[in-house]
Amino acid sequence: MRVNGKRVLEIMETKEMTPETICSRTGLCNKSLHWIVNNGFASEEAMERIAEAIGAEVREILLSDITSNVENAIEFVKDNDRATVSFSQGRYITRIRKLAAERPEECEIVAENKDVSICAHIPVMWIRINPSIELSEEQRQRKAETMRRNILKNVNDRRENG
Repeated sequence: MRVNGKRVLEIMETKEMTPETICSRTGLCNKSLHWIVNNGFASEEAMERIAEAIGAEVREILLSDITSNVENAIEFVKDNDRATVSFSQGRYITRIRKLAAERPEECEIVAENKDVSICAHIPVMWIRINPSIELSEEQRQRKAETMRRNILKNVNDRRENG
């Protein structure tokens, strides 16, 4: 949910409340409260706890969503080199804009919509489905050791050949 951090701070100031007071009433650490207020995002539960702690209704500290569009889509035809992507999430929109600026021959923004979503063409090869790998501590240590050995070997090879 989107939090109106400015409104939260106004209410706190009016009621002469400190962040420490809010943290003790909500169970949030100071760093989390600071992040929520500055970045404007919180879980529903955190939003409710903050509202209760400052003596406000959730609706008083809730920012209306600037868009009701929550859809992200990737579409491409089999054996085609280009995909059409549509994103409503800020982190993807930012990434697409950056790629379009850096690599205009590969990433073309087709439309920037009034609802803040963006549509672009990108290479199909950029699309990846990468589930995270769950490793045991022992496996993680073996991988780290292998990586260290490989780095050391590469450094030694460059010294010998360089």
